[in-house]
Amino acid sequence: MSLNERLSRRHTSAHPIFRVELDQAAFNHGFRKANGIADGWLWFKSDEGVPGEVALASGVNSDGSPWFLAVEHAGVAAKLAVELRDAAVSPPAHFKGAFAFETQAELRSALSRAFHLARSLPTFPLAQYQAEVAGLGSTEVDRIVKERVGQGYFRRALLDYWGGRCPLTGIGDEALLRASHIVAWADCRSDDERLDVYNGLLLAAHWDAAFDRGLVSFDDQGRALVKPTLSEAALAILAPERARLLPLDEAHRRQLARHRERFGFIS
Repeated sequence: MSLNERLSRRHTSAHPIFRVELDQAAFNHGFRKANGIADGWLWFKSDEGVPGEVALASGVNSDGSPWFLAVEHAGVAAKLAVELRDAAVSPPAHFKGAFAFETQAELRSALSRAFHLARSLPTFPLAQYQAEVAGLGSTEVDRIVKERVGQGYFRRALLDYWGGRCPLTGIGDEALLRASHIVAWADCRSDDERLDVYNGLLLAAHWDAAFDRGLVSFDDQGRALVKPTLSEAALAILAPERARLLPLDEAHRRQLARHRERFGFIS
Protein backbone atom coordinates (compact mmCIF):
# COMPACT_ATOMS: atom_id res chain seq x y z
CA MET A 1 0.00 0.00 0.00
CA SER A 2 1.39 3.40 -0.97
CA LEU A 3 1.86 6.21 1.53
CA ASN A 4 -0.90 8.17 -0.18
CA GLU A 5 -3.28 5.22 0.22
CA ARG A 6 -2.36 4.93 3.88
CA LEU A 7 -2.92 8.66 4.27
CA SER A 8 -6.49 8.18 3.04
CA ARG A 9 -6.96 5.49 5.73
CA ARG A 10 -5.60 7.50 8.66
CA HIS A 11 -7.68 7.62 11.82
CA THR A 12 -10.50 10.09 11.41
CA SER A 13 -9.99 10.91 15.06
CA ALA A 14 -6.73 10.02 16.76
CA HIS A 15 -6.86 7.38 19.49
CA PRO A 16 -6.55 9.10 22.90
CA ILE A 17 -3.09 7.59 23.45
CA PHE A 18 -1.86 8.66 20.04
CA ARG A 19 -3.43 12.08 20.44
CA VAL A 20 -1.43 12.62 23.63
CA GLU A 21 1.72 11.57 21.79
CA LEU A 22 0.99 13.94 18.91
CA ASP A 23 0.24 16.77 21.34
CA GLN A 24 3.57 16.14 23.08
CA ALA A 25 5.48 15.93 19.79
CA ALA A 26 4.08 19.28 18.65
CA PHE A 27 4.71 20.96 22.02
CA ASN A 28 8.28 19.68 22.32
CA HIS A 29 9.21 20.93 18.87
CA GLY A 30 7.97 24.50 18.89
CA PHE A 31 4.28 24.17 17.96
CA ARG A 32 2.93 24.66 21.46
CA LYS A 33 -0.51 26.04 20.74
CA ALA A 34 -3.23 23.52 19.84
CA ASN A 35 -5.55 24.95 17.22
CA GLY A 36 -8.36 22.42 16.97
CA ILE A 37 -9.25 19.26 15.05
CA ALA A 38 -10.50 19.10 11.48
CA ASP A 39 -10.86 16.22 9.01
CA GLY A 40 -8.95 13.86 11.27
CA TRP A 41 -5.97 16.21 11.70
CA LEU A 42 -4.78 17.86 14.89
CA TRP A 43 -3.76 21.44 14.14
CA PHE A 44 -1.01 23.36 15.92
CA LYS A 45 0.78 26.68 15.68
CA SER A 46 3.70 28.37 17.39
CA ASP A 47 3.17 30.46 20.50
CA GLU A 48 6.19 32.59 19.46
CA GLY A 49 4.57 34.07 16.37
CA VAL A 50 6.48 31.78 13.99
CA PRO A 51 4.35 31.71 10.82
CA GLY A 52 2.49 28.70 9.46
CA GLU A 53 0.39 26.00 11.06
CA VAL A 54 1.14 22.30 11.06
CA ALA A 55 -1.25 19.38 11.32
CA LEU A 56 -0.58 15.88 12.65
CA ALA A 57 -2.38 12.57 12.30
CA SER A 58 -1.83 8.94 13.23
CA GLY A 59 -2.22 5.92 11.00
CA VAL A 60 -4.29 2.76 11.17
CA ASN A 61 -1.66 0.39 12.55
CA SER A 62 -1.80 -0.76 16.16
CA ASP A 63 1.26 1.35 17.02
CA GLY A 64 -0.26 4.45 15.44
CA SER A 65 1.96 4.34 12.37
CA PRO A 66 2.37 5.74 9.88
CA TRP A 67 2.58 9.21 11.39
CA PHE A 68 1.60 12.19 9.26
CA LEU A 69 2.75 15.81 9.19
CA ALA A 70 1.16 18.52 7.05
CA VAL A 71 2.76 21.96 6.63
CA GLU A 72 1.01 25.23 5.77
CA HIS A 73 4.13 27.41 5.23
CA ALA A 74 4.95 27.30 1.50
CA GLY A 75 8.69 27.88 1.98
CA VAL A 76 8.96 25.18 4.64
CA ALA A 77 6.95 22.73 2.53
CA ALA A 78 9.23 23.33 -0.46
CA LYS A 79 12.40 22.72 1.57
CA LEU A 80 11.02 19.61 3.25
CA ALA A 81 9.88 18.26 -0.12
CA VAL A 82 13.54 18.21 -1.13
CA GLU A 83 14.98 17.02 2.18
CA LEU A 84 12.26 14.40 2.81
CA ARG A 85 11.53 13.46 -0.78
CA ASP A 86 10.77 9.80 -0.04
CA ALA A 87 8.28 10.70 2.70
CA ALA A 88 6.16 13.13 0.67
CA VAL A 89 2.44 12.46 0.24
CA SER A 90 -0.43 14.48 -1.18
CA PRO A 91 -1.24 17.35 1.20
CA PRO A 92 -4.74 17.98 2.56
CA ALA A 93 -6.62 21.12 1.60
CA HIS A 94 -5.10 24.42 2.76
CA PHE A 95 -1.65 22.86 3.23
CA LYS A 96 1.36 23.12 0.94
CA GLY A 97 3.04 19.83 1.81
CA ALA A 98 2.53 16.58 3.71
CA PHE A 99 4.80 13.73 4.80
CA ALA A 100 4.39 10.23 6.25
CA PHE A 101 6.77 8.46 8.64
CA GLU A 102 7.01 4.93 9.95
CA THR A 103 8.24 6.01 13.39
CA GLN A 104 7.53 8.77 15.86
CA ALA A 105 11.24 9.60 15.94
CA GLU A 106 11.11 10.46 12.23
CA LEU A 107 7.98 12.55 12.77
CA ARG A 108 9.59 14.45 15.64
CA SER A 109 12.72 15.12 13.61
CA ALA A 110 10.62 16.50 10.75
CA LEU A 111 8.60 18.65 13.17
CA SER A 112 11.78 20.13 14.58
CA ARG A 113 13.10 20.85 11.10
CA ALA A 114 9.78 22.45 10.09
CA PHE A 115 9.87 24.75 13.11
CA HIS A 116 13.47 25.84 12.56
CA LEU A 117 12.85 26.46 8.87
CA ALA A 118 9.72 28.52 9.62
CA ARG A 119 11.74 30.56 12.11
CA SER A 120 14.50 31.22 9.59
CA LEU A 121 12.75 31.75 6.27
CA PRO A 122 11.48 35.14 5.18
CA THR A 123 9.81 37.01 6.54
CA PHE A 124 9.98 36.09 10.24
CA PRO A 125 13.54 37.35 10.97
CA LEU A 126 12.72 40.59 9.12
CA ALA A 127 9.52 41.10 11.12
CA GLN A 128 11.39 40.57 14.40
CA TYR A 129 14.09 43.02 13.36
CA GLN A 130 11.64 45.68 12.24
CA ALA A 131 9.71 45.45 15.49
CA GLU A 132 12.88 45.91 17.56
CA VAL A 133 14.28 48.89 15.63
CA ALA A 134 10.97 50.64 15.00
CA GLY A 135 11.79 53.43 17.45
CA LEU A 136 15.26 54.19 16.07
CA GLY A 137 16.08 57.09 13.79
CA SER A 138 18.71 57.72 11.14
CA THR A 139 21.68 58.98 13.16
CA GLU A 140 25.03 57.23 12.94
CA VAL A 141 24.50 55.73 16.39
CA ASP A 142 21.07 54.45 15.32
CA ARG A 143 22.58 52.97 12.16
CA ILE A 144 25.18 51.07 14.20
CA VAL A 145 22.51 49.77 16.59
CA LYS A 146 20.31 48.67 13.68
CA GLU A 147 23.18 46.74 12.11
CA ARG A 148 24.07 45.05 15.39
CA VAL A 149 20.45 44.04 15.99
CA GLY A 150 20.04 42.88 12.42
CA GLN A 151 23.20 40.81 12.49
CA GLY A 152 21.91 39.05 15.61
CA TYR A 153 18.64 38.05 13.97
CA PHE A 154 20.49 37.08 10.79
CA ARG A 155 22.83 34.78 12.70
CA ARG A 156 19.96 33.06 14.50
CA ALA A 157 18.15 32.56 11.20
CA LEU A 158 21.24 30.97 9.62
CA LEU A 159 21.72 28.66 12.60
CA ASP A 160 18.13 27.50 12.13
CA TYR A 161 18.35 27.14 8.36
CA TRP A 162 21.66 25.25 8.25
CA GLY A 163 20.84 23.09 11.25
CA GLY A 164 23.58 24.65 13.39
CA ARG A 165 26.43 23.26 11.26
CA CYS A 166 28.84 24.59 8.66
CA PRO A 167 27.83 22.81 5.45
CA LEU A 168 31.47 22.67 4.29
CA THR A 169 33.14 21.24 7.38
CA GLY A 170 30.36 19.81 9.53
CA ILE A 171 31.57 21.93 12.47
CA GLY A 172 28.70 22.52 14.89
CA ASP A 173 30.48 24.47 17.66
CA GLU A 174 28.58 27.78 17.68
CA ALA A 175 31.64 29.69 18.87
CA LEU A 176 33.44 28.65 15.69
CA LEU A 177 30.60 29.51 13.31
CA ARG A 178 30.08 32.82 11.52
CA ALA A 179 27.02 34.29 9.83
CA SER A 180 28.43 35.19 6.42
CA HIS A 181 26.53 37.58 4.20
CA ILE A 182 26.91 36.66 0.54
CA VAL A 183 26.14 40.23 -0.49
CA ALA A 184 27.53 42.42 2.29
CA TRP A 185 25.17 44.24 4.68
CA ALA A 186 26.26 47.64 3.33
CA ASP A 187 25.73 46.54 -0.29
CA CYS A 188 22.22 45.16 0.20
CA ARG A 189 19.38 47.01 -1.48
CA SER A 190 16.95 46.72 1.44
CA ASP A 191 16.42 45.31 4.92
CA ASP A 192 14.57 42.43 3.26
CA GLU A 193 17.79 41.42 1.54
CA ARG A 194 19.93 42.03 4.63
CA LEU A 195 17.78 39.68 6.73
CA ASP A 196 17.15 37.14 3.96
CA VAL A 197 18.48 33.72 4.97
CA TYR A 198 19.20 33.03 1.28
CA ASN A 199 21.73 35.87 1.36
CA GLY A 200 23.77 34.05 3.97
CA LEU A 201 25.97 31.07 4.70
CA LEU A 202 26.81 29.55 8.06
CA LEU A 203 30.55 29.02 7.80
CA ALA A 204 33.37 27.88 10.04
CA ALA A 205 35.54 30.86 10.96
CA HIS A 206 38.40 30.11 8.53
CA TRP A 207 36.01 29.69 5.59
CA ASP A 208 34.14 32.85 6.60
CA ALA A 209 37.37 34.88 6.60
CA ALA A 210 38.33 33.62 3.16
CA PHE A 211 34.81 34.12 1.75
CA ASP A 212 34.39 37.61 3.24
CA ARG A 213 37.67 38.77 1.66
CA GLY A 214 36.86 37.27 -1.70
CA LEU A 215 39.60 34.65 -1.59
CA VAL A 216 37.03 31.91 -2.15
CA SER A 217 33.58 31.73 -3.69
CA PHE A 218 31.23 29.02 -4.95
CA ASP A 219 29.77 28.07 -8.31
CA ASP A 220 26.15 27.15 -8.97
CA GLN A 221 26.81 23.52 -8.03
CA GLY A 222 28.29 24.55 -4.68
CA ARG A 223 31.88 23.77 -5.67
CA ALA A 224 34.56 25.95 -4.11
CA LEU A 225 36.41 28.47 -6.28
CA VAL A 226 39.73 29.78 -4.98
CA LYS A 227 42.03 32.64 -5.87
CA PRO A 228 45.55 31.66 -7.02
CA THR A 229 46.99 33.94 -4.33
CA LEU A 230 46.04 31.49 -1.56
CA SER A 231 49.07 29.88 0.02
CA GLU A 232 49.67 26.15 0.13
CA ALA A 233 49.22 26.26 3.89
CA ALA A 234 45.82 27.94 3.52
CA LEU A 235 44.75 25.45 0.85
CA ALA A 236 45.77 22.58 3.08
CA ILE A 237 43.55 23.87 5.90
CA LEU A 238 40.58 24.79 3.70
CA ALA A 239 40.81 21.66 1.50
CA PRO A 240 38.55 23.26 -1.14
CA GLU A 241 38.66 20.19 -3.36
CA ARG A 242 36.64 18.32 -0.71
CA ALA A 243 34.28 21.17 0.16
CA ARG A 244 30.78 21.25 -1.30
CA LEU A 245 28.21 23.90 -0.39
CA LEU A 246 24.92 22.01 -0.24
CA PRO A 247 22.00 22.30 -0.28
CA LEU A 248 21.80 25.39 -2.48
CA ASP A 249 18.55 27.13 -3.33
CA GLU A 250 18.11 29.14 -6.51
CA ALA A 251 18.04 32.29 -4.36
CA HIS A 252 21.49 31.35 -3.02
CA ARG A 253 22.76 31.00 -6.59
CA ARG A 254 21.58 34.49 -7.53
CA GLN A 255 23.43 36.03 -4.59
CA LEU A 256 26.54 33.93 -5.16
CA ALA A 257 26.66 35.20 -8.75
CA ARG A 258 26.92 38.73 -7.34
CA HIS A 259 29.68 37.60 -4.96
CA ARG A 260 31.67 36.05 -7.83
CA GLU A 261 31.21 39.19 -9.93
CA ARG A 262 32.32 41.48 -7.10
CA PHE A 263 35.53 39.54 -6.48
CA GLY A 264 36.35 38.71 -10.09
CA PHE A 265 35.74 34.97 -10.15
CA ILE A 266 35.12 33.17 -13.42
CA SER A 267 33.17 29.98 -12.71
